[in-house]
This record gives sequence, C-alpha cells and structure tokens, in this order.
Amino acid sequence: MKIIAIANQKGGVGKTTTAAALGTVLSQQGRGVHLIDMDPQASLTSTFGKNDADGLLYQALASRGPLPVVEIADRLTLTPSSIDLASGEMRFVAQAGREYLLRTCLQKTSLPAGTTVIIDSPPSLGVLSTNTLAAATAVVIVLQPGGYEMRALARFIEVMDELKDLGVNPTLAVAGVILTNCQHRRRINDQVAQEVSRIYPVLGRIRAEADLMYATTDGTMLSLKKSNALDDYRGVITKLEEVLHGD
Repeated sequence: MKIIAIANQKGGVGKTTTAAALGTVLSQQGRGVHLIDMDPQASLTSTFGKNDADGLLYQALASRGPLPVVEIADRLTLTPSSIDLASGEMRFVAQAGREYLLRTCLQKTSLPAGTTVIIDSPPSLGVLSTNTLAAATAVVIVLQPGGYEMRALARFIEVMDELKDLGVNPTLAVAGVILTNCQHRRRINDQVAQEVSRIYPVLGRIRAEADLMYATTDGTMLSLKKSNALDDYRGVITKLEEVLHGD
C-alpha cells in the first residue's frame, strides 16, 4: 500500500487542493483511493461536502482503533476531520508512542487491496504532522513559488531528517515537489523550480485557476468537468508514479 503524505508546514500553499485533486483524478482513472484529513480545519473534508460531527477521527486516534471510512465517490473514500483534533493534539503530546497513532489506526482500517492512501497534513510541525510523516511511505511537498516558501522547504527538510535520525520513520523519502498557483509568465516559477530540482524531483507545475479554487471551497470538486489545473495534476500523477516505481 502506498501512503502518500501531502506536506508543508506553511499554510495556504495548496496542500488540500492537491490532496483532493490527486484523489479525484486517480479514482477517475480506476484506482482505489482513500483520503485522510489530518487537519483540524477540515478543509479536505468540506471540499467533498462532508463533516465529522461526532469527532470520529479524534476518537479513533485516541483509542488507537480503526479509522472512520466514508464513501464519497466510486473508488474514493475519506476519513473526515473536525475541530476536535485541535484539542486532541494537546492531549496526544503526553501519550507514549504519540508519533504512531495514525499508523496504528491505519493498520487496523479495512481498505481494499491496492488502495492508495493520501494524507492531507496540517500547516504545522506538531504531533498531527509528525503522525502523518510517521505513517507515510512517501512525501509530496507542495510549494507556491516564492522566497518565503523556499525557507519553509528548508525547515521542513530539517524536520524530516530529525524524524529519520530519531528512528520515527527511517525509510521515509520525498517523492518530489509540486509547484502550485503558478501564474502565467512569472519568472519566479522557473527560479523556484530550478532551485528545488537541485534537491528533489519537480513533479509538476499547477496553473492558477479560479474554477478549481471555487470547486474546493464550495464542495463541488467531483462535479468539476473541465479544468486546466486538473490536467496539470494528471501530469503530476504520471511523474509521481515514475518516481515511486523507480524506488
């Protein structure tokens, strides 16, 4: 099972849109996909018009039980999130083995063979993000082209190295970087892509597009029929599979 963490501790870079788009496109291609929303803001959950009114994800993590699984489309399921995770994170800090709560829950969750798991991580470097990285077999980093984003990337790499050195997930690897919200004819896109490519593969550039942004905010992602940005994500999937297959 491939477990892909969509990560960056900086907010507003397009992690949730990326998780939703990759899940949608993969399921439309006939792949089984399970999305996990590990962000207390629950943006990925609302993208598909769902909610976790009973705080079932928090309860699963707290009890180390199986994750809730909600069907949202053919071959596409979701573990929804809620604000309960925010208070839960403070409680998790004091628990032994707190880094492995999500991994343990995922191992107890019944999913069809061959399912690709995509985890949307919160914009932080706390316990929830650590759980995401501990559970993942690969990480996809999402960046918006800009100077501050490159600093965030450097800090994220430091945290990943620390987790590997501590033995939390020693085999964790970065599959590549996706550049989002790429404006037409902006030189910064090329500059950032060049800098990033010295460290990790650039899996693709996602064009800035209002239609995709509206679809994620009003819960209509699955009904979005035509989108240049989704076409870009299809290209990302091709490149990502090449990288993962090479591993």
